[in-house]
Amino acid sequence: MKKFQIPNSKSQTTFFVLIFFILILVLTGCSKPKSSKGIEKSNKPENTVELLIKGNKIKVEVANSPEQRALGLMFRKDMDWDSGMLFIFEREGIYPFWMKFTQIPLSIAYLDRDNVIIGILEMVPNQEVIRYSPSEPFLKALEMNQGWFMKHSINIGDTIYGIP
Repeated sequence: MKKFQIPNSKSQTTFFVLIFFILILVLTGCSKPKSSKGIEKSNKPENTVELLIKGNKIKVEVANSPEQRALGLMFRKDMDWDSGMLFIFEREGIYPFWMKFTQIPLSIAYLDRDNVIIGILEMVPNQEVIRYSPSEPFLKALEMNQGWFMKHSINIGDTIYGIP
């Protein structure tokens, strides 16, 4: 059996440099992430605000870009009870919401330009058939854990304060 040999010192240097760069690439660029926390964090907008509804303080993430609104709360496994996501649109309209890849049962409140609630709906998790929207145009929508609005006696006509 013949052994592999490198013929001269110039070829040896080139061979070892090549092996060195391959090792660097393997060790730095091809390694798998050790956890999925980076993926989960990428779904969270960095902009959070505190809102007030009938004396209840909540901390919400603001989704005001098309990409953030499209992603919403997809892929999240849970959310703090007094937390939510506020969707802000550029102009009033009827924008259907769905629950594709959304594992958290949610309630959604639709708001007019004066931050008054014009509708509240309960949404079913992990389905993409039903589209949720009120019958009139809205400018903002607030998603909270399912039952949050009912538990705090928040209804159509109530105003939400602190929205940027």
